[in-house]
Amino acid sequence: MKYSIEYCSLHYLNMWLKHDKRYHESINSVKREERLSAIDGAAKYYKVARNFPIKSENGRVRYERILKIIDKVVASEFYGDTVSSVEKVESKIRGVYKGGSVLSATTKLLWLKIRNPIIIYDSQARKALNAKDGDFSDFYEKWHAAYEKDKEPIASACSKLSRISRYSCDQTIATKDYVKTISAQPWFQERVFDVYLWHKGL
Repeated sequence: MKYSIEYCSLHYLNMWLKHDKRYHESINSVKREERLSAIDGAAKYYKVARNFPIKSENGRVRYERILKIIDKVVASEFYGDTVSSVEKVESKIRGVYKGGSVLSATTKLLWLKIRNPIIIYDSQARKALNAKDGDFSDFYEKWHAAYEKDKEPIASACSKLSRISRYSCDQTIATKDYVKTISAQPWFQERVFDVYLWHKGL
């Protein structure tokens, strides 16, 4: 199913206002409990909690091992070989949970922590791009190649969001100036493309 880029831009604005904004701010909080709560909430919202099996632990203890890893990452580590850097973090998380692939969960949590230059690996986006299953390098390459083709229409659609900010889910935050500022950010426009791919891969 294919939705217009304009639809996807408004869709992501509402996703940001309702979910990602809060998770991003909380996962970078100075308060440890708030960071743990953000990981717990994001894992449930993005449906990756199942990747972190538990026995008798409560939800917060469940994510303490992830927090120790995520707390240490900084954006500068990912601007060189992004794929390799993401895979190193994924390997650490997979190691402590002794389960299968946690690639999708890792990219989602890393994005919420540092945003650029992380690209979120998602099964539906992978299908839309016809990328190899579990191959982040192939996904990353095809994602960027596809994004370049749609970069201008995405930027154009995002530039118009401030005009329709009244249609957003939270107008107390989404003032025209606020929407104009965030919709011009590369990370925002990349996430609009993610939403577009997600619908395309349904």
